[in-house]
Amino acid sequence: MLTLKDIRHPLSPSWGLLVGCDTGTYMSASFTLFPPDSLDAFVIAEFPNYRYVGGEIELLGYSIPEWARLVLSAYQLFRPGVSRLSAWCDENSQFKTELAHYGLMLRGNRRKLELRVEISREYVTHRHLWLAPWLSVLPYEMEHASWPDATSSAGKFERLKDNDHTLDTMEHVLSRRPRHKSMVAVKSESFVDRFLRLNRRQDITPKVDPHLGAL
Repeated sequence: MLTLKDIRHPLSPSWGLLVGCDTGTYMSASFTLFPPDSLDAFVIAEFPNYRYVGGEIELLGYSIPEWARLVLSAYQLFRPGVSRLSAWCDENSQFKTELAHYGLMLRGNRRKLELRVEISREYVTHRHLWLAPWLSVLPYEMEHASWPDATSSAGKFERLKDNDHTLDTMEHVLSRRPRHKSMVAVKSESFVDRFLRLNRRQDITPKVDPHLGAL
């Protein structure tokens, strides 16, 4: 089965690659690809610092620097030469300064949980969301997501915040409703081509009969 480790080629500039993060005791990040001129979203990688054993969450023992370097090194498979990445996270994250030391630049997402969940549901309902077959934590959290029996006193009906750290990362990205357009690659002009273009003698340039066109 294909895994993230099999990816060895950089991503086309036409494809969007957005990262979502969740910080705290349980850290996680996910990569989502957005093809050009398409509504589809492909979640291709997850990086939780935990796993589920018998339905219980268990830390894997990563330090914060180790986890951050893992995420950045994976990102560089798609964007070679990039020394830092930008990721969407909770607006009140307390890890923005610390993770910046390791190349993870966190951007606070002002869109609230209820809106994030609703937009993510649209992707699922209209079959625009695709999960890579090697993901394990994100599908588990999507399957076990739960809601309260009734709205809160403020009239909110938000998903319960329980074992949803990787799910949060995906929802942060999808809530931005990203769109990417095809990009036409422009061939760079060589030194020789530029020299000939600027110094070509007009008196020896082949004349073209406008009635016959160029042969």
